[in-house]
Amino acid sequence: MQKVQNTASIATAAASRIGARVRMTEGNTCYRGGKPGVSDVFAAALWAADYSLLLARKDYSGVNLHGGTGKSVANSVGGSLPGDALLQANGETPEQIAAHPHPFYTPIATFGSEYRLEPVAHGLKFAGSFSGGTLLKTDFAAKLQAAGVNARAYAARLAGGQPSVIILNKDEVAELEVELEFGNVISGAVKTETLHAPALDSREAHITAANKTDSLKQGKCSVIVPHATAYA
Repeated sequence: MQKVQNTASIATAAASRIGARVRMTEGNTCYRGGKPGVSDVFAAALWAADYSLLLARKDYSGVNLHGGTGKSVANSVGGSLPGDALLQANGETPEQIAAHPHPFYTPIATFGSEYRLEPVAHGLKFAGSFSGGTLLKTDFAAKLQAAGVNARAYAARLAGGQPSVIILNKDEVAELEVELEFGNVISGAVKTETLHAPALDSREAHITAANKTDSLKQGKCSVIVPHATAYA
């Protein structure tokens, strides 16, 4: 991720010198159609949310992730997807292989006439809760590093003026406890939702709104983000 950050910063700086904005294209979790067990699992949902928000914070105008049909992508890389060969080598039958999304990195998979949101799409949708808002320059790095958890956080002021925070706990085992401070906003309701799945390697993702609404106390709100979960 550090390499991605450095590349994004260089591209943004270069664009600003000529008065243009940058859009990231040809993005994906893993090239040549994606890798099963990496591109089509919940870990990719957390990656997609983090990657899109990172680029937004660097003032990119947007991001395009690879999609298309399995056949079209396979034709572009020699006639077959490398991921299928990996599954076959692991002992999966043709029927089991066909049950995977093709291509593996696609946000929206097609199975005949059926369309299905894959984990990557759920990650993009979750990050999309900031759409229309303005990302804030708040630096969460020190607090997260002090917690010793593999996590990242972003803050934004939404179009309606209300502040919002997204916390991505990418840690395999450790939960994250964070106290959020909302400055001059000392009271009010706090609505939350989570991006979650049974495990990082689950081939599924879900976005669930909390059943109850919390409240700010003197402008503060304490949250616990379980491992391998995102919170907004």
